[in-house]
Amino acid sequence: MSYHRRNFRLYSLGKETPTLKAKKHFGQHFLTSNETAQTIVNGLGDISTQDVLEIGPGMGIITQFMVTAARQFKAVEIDPEAATYLEEHFEKIELIKADFLKINIRDHYQDQFSLIGNFPYNISSQIVFKIIENTSLIERWVGMFQLEMGIRLVALPKHKKDYGILSVLVPFYYSVETIMTLPPSAFNPPPKVNSIVVKATRRNHEFRADPALIKHVVKTAFGQRRKTLSNSLSQIIPKEVFKTHPFSTLRPENLTHLEFEELCVFIAVNVIN
Repeated sequence: MSYHRRNFRLYSLGKETPTLKAKKHFGQHFLTSNETAQTIVNGLGDISTQDVLEIGPGMGIITQFMVTAARQFKAVEIDPEAATYLEEHFEKIELIKADFLKINIRDHYQDQFSLIGNFPYNISSQIVFKIIENTSLIERWVGMFQLEMGIRLVALPKHKKDYGILSVLVPFYYSVETIMTLPPSAFNPPPKVNSIVVKATRRNHEFRADPALIKHVVKTAFGQRRKTLSNSLSQIIPKEVFKTHPFSTLRPENLTHLEFEELCVFIAVNVIN
């Protein structure tokens, strides 16, 4: 399946009236279709054999399909009113009343688990970075994103405008595919943009270079994405060392994730050692 913009199809959904008011500062947009919520949960596969953590359950439209069906279910919710609502409507729910970005995941999980959620769009990239940091625990995840953000997760170098830091880093850790796209009318209140649901399954990539170095190089390169790598990475690779390398005259959007890894092997051999 091609993931470029023109190939996404939007689904029209029916609505249900929410009883919890969405709060803008939490980035809340409540999904309104049970059918869509079930499809999102199905993206995880058989949850009866999985421990599942949901980020930002809100009114529990996704939660309802997991709270008793998963082997173990927990949800992390930052909004006190939403937490109260969930406890009133789901007798067996186990809530972590906190900001997902601030919790230490290993305080709650020592073994493998799956992650799911209608991710707040204003922090969705930070959520993905945190998932990457905890790849050893998170086997798979399904998330709702702003369409533009979701496209970045599956973009290739040929999709220059959409290709960025997460486009390079995520494939080292997860295989990502789309489940569905949704119009603003699928939510209450409706966001100003279309949305996309993606699922990711962990890969067992054997790194040839230090993952921390790869992350540093990728972030530095895309921080000045209009420059050639010779210029943007001059503080990491001296130009005299880099000038004979075939990547030196390219921009970051021209390299695949494996080519970035190859570049970091070059750095490790010719600069660090």
